[in-house]
Amino acid sequence: MYEALLFLHNLVRWFVLAFGLLALWRPGAKEGAFFAHALTLQVVLGILLAFVSPLFQGALASLEATLQTPSEARYFVAEHWVGGLVALGLAHAGLSQARKGKPRARLLFALALALVLLSIPWFRPLLRL
Repeated sequence: MYEALLFLHNLVRWFVLAFGLLALWRPGAKEGAFFAHALTLQVVLGILLAFVSPLFQGALASLEATLQTPSEARYFVAEHWVGGLVALGLAHAGLSQARKGKPRARLLFALALALVLLSIPWFRPLLRL
């Protein structure tokens, strides 16, 4: 189950990035919906992954020690998911603005995409097969 969720979470990342670029290029309601909903799926997969991940569960068992030292476990427990949730909020705010035809949708999509890019663990394999 863990490997399947990890594979899906990794795969959906590329759709999120592609739809984020599309929403940035053409900040309409349709493009924004693709981005926001792909990011929603990504966050849901990430939450499910946290429940079955041995790294995440091990880090939670010794949370105080995990948070005191910079490590891969600390990154996933304290930073990765927070960036994803904030990006999700920005993407849905951008979608709301795009549906109203307001120009600030592009800014919100750009902020969401930037946060997604900052939250991706680039030190991990880019494609898991």
